[in-house]
Amino acid sequence: MTTRIYWLHTLSPTHVGTGRGVGYIDLPIDRDGVTGWPLVRASAFKGVWSDHWNATDQARSKDDDNGRRLKAAFGIADGDQSCSGSLVPSDAQLVALPVRSFRGTFAWCTSPLCLQMLRRTLELAGEQGLPEAPTELDQGKAHHAEGAVLTEQGKIFLEDLDFEAVACKVASAWARRIAEWVFPSDQTWQTVFEKRFVVVPDLAFDFLTETGTEVHTRVRIRDDTKTVETGALWTEESLPAETILAGIIRCDRVFGSNGQDITPENLAEEFAQGTLRLQIGGKATVGRGQVRCVFTPLEQGGP
Repeated sequence: MTTRIYWLHTLSPTHVGTGRGVGYIDLPIDRDGVTGWPLVRASAFKGVWSDHWNATDQARSKDDDNGRRLKAAFGIADGDQSCSGSLVPSDAQLVALPVRSFRGTFAWCTSPLCLQMLRRTLELAGEQGLPEAPTELDQGKAHHAEGAVLTEQGKIFLEDLDFEAVACKVASAWARRIAEWVFPSDQTWQTVFEKRFVVVPDLAFDFLTETGTEVHTRVRIRDDTKTVETGALWTEESLPAETILAGIIRCDRVFGSNGQDITPENLAEEFAQGTLRLQIGGKATVGRGQVRCVFTPLEQGGP
């Protein structure tokens, strides 16, 4: 079995929605049904991932080396030639949410539960030597990486919340590892991330994931009068720029190779390697959804 972790780092507000909402936000983003945290569904990611490699139906149906690799990687629905894609991503779960900070401009916020879930995911993927799982924090305290630029007189101020600042080796270890995964070979951004990484209590994190997204008011203008079209005013929610999410990609069987020399390792090396620039979700024509996708190779393992 070949496994990769993929990291999504939003470069602009990103709207991966669920259609019409029932609350005050007309077009909300997708959220996990249990935690309520924002996420990017595997179906949304896989569609733009395959588009990046120009895996159109026509390209996948060609009987050449490129067509066979694309068909094996992403699948095809073509009658007798139909097969499932061998590269199978999971949903991208939230790792760190950017939140406005009184000092340091903004902080990448996470929580003990969020890091525990990330650690479990990485362990199942086969990663070893991970930092220890963080313990639950006292309400009113926030753990930050050593050398953080977020503190003011022993406090961290995030939006309307203030916390007692506590330098923490576990937080430092997680900040260092996540920075290396999300910003490989970029020491400058690794340092920026470590200085702005903070672990807040679970309850505060739940509040920030609910209220810390971006909500924009949009209108449609009449061409003839340059006024708002009747009924054409709506609100839409987006993940803010600098949000970080992570998911797993697995490949343990190749379908539809017709005996060709296509292995899980071949597919992962070709299609799940390095850093990609993707556009995920809606509103692309107004600059939404610009995302860095970083693939991290991991050791084979996990059930």
